[in-house]
Amino acid sequence: MKKVFVVLTLVLCFGVTAAFAVDGAALYKKGCAKCHRDGSESSKAGGGAVLKGQSAAEIEMKFNGYLDGSYGGKKKKTMARLMGKYSPEERKAMAEYIGSL
Repeated sequence: MKKVFVVLTLVLCFGVTAAFAVDGAALYKKGCAKCHRDGSESSKAGGGAVLKGQSAAEIEMKFNGYLDGSYGGKKKKTMARLMGKYSPEERKAMAEYIGSL
């Protein structure tokens, strides 16, 4: 009986964690795609840089650089403002999604 309780507890914990997992693709589509499109091109209005081909680690480093002011060109302030809206977990999920493009 004790083993069943332990197994059920673990299943519930992992199930709840998975239910609340951050969806990097959805966050990207809502917050990034307007300028970065599908990641392979920038918008025609002089928007975002091409993201496709960069690793998740590179993207996450850039996200953090926007926030601390150590990275960015002419869109630095815009990106810092946008990145500030996301939690560290959300930024990581977006970086992982972008890295998979």
